[in-house]
Amino acid sequence: MKSLEFLASHPTFKDFTRDDLTALADQCEEARFERDQPIFQDEDPGDRMYIIRSGSVKIYKTVRAFEKTLTVLSAGDVFGEMALLDGQPRSASARALEGSEAVVLPKAKFFELREKSPKVALKLMDLLVRFLSQRLRAANKNLEVISFWID
Repeated sequence: MKSLEFLASHPTFKDFTRDDLTALADQCEEARFERDQPIFQDEDPGDRMYIIRSGSVKIYKTVRAFEKTLTVLSAGDVFGEMALLDGQPRSASARALEGSEAVVLPKAKFFELREKSPKVALKLMDLLVRFLSQRLRAANKNLEVISFWID
């Protein structure tokens, strides 16, 4: 099971036991993306989250025909997680920058995990909250820099 071995080897999941990781991996799927392949678009339904196994993914927004890169993610990074937490459409677009592989957790499987293994789902939610908090802090810092240059 490739997903289980990847999750077990990655420091992001260091607080998960082998049983936790097995329960999580049982709900996951594998995905491959070619270079420049869109993964999802801004405003698409948020129906899954991704954990990058290999390769890199660009998260970006297009505003008035201008594409702005928000971040570039690599192996071990998580994206699309807001879809599991808030049920809203995608807030940005994602595209593979090179051939990439990901472990995918569909929303329906996340709900199944919550029913079957609530402790594992709670650990995963704690992890996602940490990721979101880090991203919010980084965005706030960027606003401080932008504000400095505008003022």
